[in-house]
Amino acid sequence: MSYRIVLIHGFHRDYRDMEPLEQNLTSIGYKVENLNFPLTFPDIKFSVDMLKGFLLDLKYGGLSEKEEIVLIGYGLGGLLIEETLKDRESEDIVDKIVLIAAPLRDSVVHRRLKRIFPILDTIFKPLKLFKRKKRYEIDRKIEIGLIIGTETEGIFSKWLGEYNDGLVNSKECMLDYAKDTLFLPLVHDEIHKKIGTAKYINNFISKGQFRVD
Repeated sequence: MSYRIVLIHGFHRDYRDMEPLEQNLTSIGYKVENLNFPLTFPDIKFSVDMLKGFLLDLKYGGLSEKEEIVLIGYGLGGLLIEETLKDRESEDIVDKIVLIAAPLRDSVVHRRLKRIFPILDTIFKPLKLFKRKKRYEIDRKIEIGLIIGTETEGIFSKWLGEYNDGLVNSKECMLDYAKDTLFLPLVHDEIHKKIGTAKYINNFISKGQFRVD
């Protein structure tokens, strides 16, 4: 089995933020696509259309039967994956997903900041994803792994409770139907950049769990 890994960066970032992970996974031997999305100001539909188009190109572009598609979403990139896979055209393309510090169910920081800056989502339109009701569940045939940081730092940490990475807390990132969940003592801005994180991702992709004895 071979794998095509697709990296999806977070809010107010671009592909450069995922380059350490790209380099680390490439050094392990994976073929990696590091995509770039307008995840700061434009409506999320532009990014959804871009990711959907990329996935459809893969589906109809001659993937071999032995090649699996793995999406890795960091932060808001995880919500972009979820929003894209709601579309029926995007079904039966993705085999595995790894979500890194991705608050799929809520965002305490977003809620707090909205109270202070009511026009937050009007300026930064991708953040409107947090307002949508979470009735959709990712296809259970797709294996999902969660990586969640627990090293606290920064001005938002006091809002987030006991287990957080300085921007999101563990409850926001949990999915009860995930195949495996990994907690790492790393802060939000560093969790996806460490070689150790790439090695754990390799374990999940190849063996179905992050920690292998």
